[in-house]
Amino acid sequence: MDKERNGGERMNRRKWMIGLILLCLAAGIYAVIRFNIDPTLAPEDIKLRARVVPAAEKPAEVPSQASAAAAYATVVEVELESTGGKALKQEGYSYKVYPYVQNGTVAAWEPAPDALGKGQKPESYAFGPDAVTMPRALEMIERLTGASTNEEEAKKAGMSGGFVYTGETFPAKVRYYAKEAGAGTDANDGRTYILFSYHEKKWGKDVSWVKAVKVAP
Repeated sequence: MDKERNGGERMNRRKWMIGLILLCLAAGIYAVIRFNIDPTLAPEDIKLRARVVPAAEKPAEVPSQASAAAAYATVVEVELESTGGKALKQEGYSYKVYPYVQNGTVAAWEPAPDALGKGQKPESYAFGPDAVTMPRALEMIERLTGASTNEEEAKKAGMSGGFVYTGETFPAKVRYYAKEAGAGTDANDGRTYILFSYHEKKWGKDVSWVKAVKVAP
């Protein structure tokens, strides 16, 4: 009887030890995977280009969503490229491209006419900020400019016109119309930026990132 009891206890201890080892092994594998996990889309998978449109290329009127009487001082043109040529369908992740014209007021935005002329569809562009990607973009702006900026100021400076492009033909191209010629509308002062704000979580790990470029003259 004692032998049977002792044998049962040894068997239970063996099962308990095996279970503990398997649990530790699983935890270790999870930790390694979580530590080495990569985002679906990395910063090098996209390219951003931006420029101030020369006076000779400026359109005569701002788009219809702005007041017809609103004069604009600067047009900033943004290009988004997928380096792999794949559509940015936001499967498991989300992103938005934000302009930031410091001390300027961005009154209107639209897909660039020449991009639409090459077959891109207006419905492939969606505009507006969101509560997930905008705060990260705002944090990046504060690091780049060294100045505190609240959400309303950021929206006025262009972030209300953040865009997503779901088409398959690249580059995506958007024009932003700034009403005021503030310090940020001078591309040479280094305070006008375009930001690609990316959000994703994998295995409970936040693998989000923000990429910023200065607007070129």
